[in-house]
Amino acid sequence: MNAALKICQERYDAQLPPEISEANPEQKWLENSAEQLVCGVDIKWKRRFGRPQVVTFDRYCTYLQGILNQRQIDGLDERDSFARLFLSSILGSQSDSRGHAADLIGQPRPIEAAERIAIALLRPYAADAVAAEREAAEDDADGDL
Repeated sequence: MNAALKICQERYDAQLPPEISEANPEQKWLENSAEQLVCGVDIKWKRRFGRPQVVTFDRYCTYLQGILNQRQIDGLDERDSFARLFLSSILGSQSDSRGHAADLIGQPRPIEAAERIAIALLRPYAADAVAAEREAAEDDADGDL
């Protein structure tokens, strides 16, 4: 009996900790949803007895635009990157576009910055959305019986 307990304890001690996303389903939802939102996908969820909820791509764009506008108001768009971004997009210069996007957002990795902004927008909804996913999984499991 003691040997069996020792083996069990050794197996338990040898386990790796759960991945962060497994340990925190809200963070996993935030990361996945932010990535989708930045790519233009509306984020939708519905609690069992609640109304459908949605954070639209349009709402995200408005939120992001507000941040970018404030950076201009604060004098942080030193290279007139809005104008340069517009011109590079109509002239087809994608490499210039990334540089101007980085200047506009004030970060060397504009995609990551855009995702962090999306996470900030989505954060108040994370617990509710994760609960909705859990309810949907329970409903699916009940339907399989």
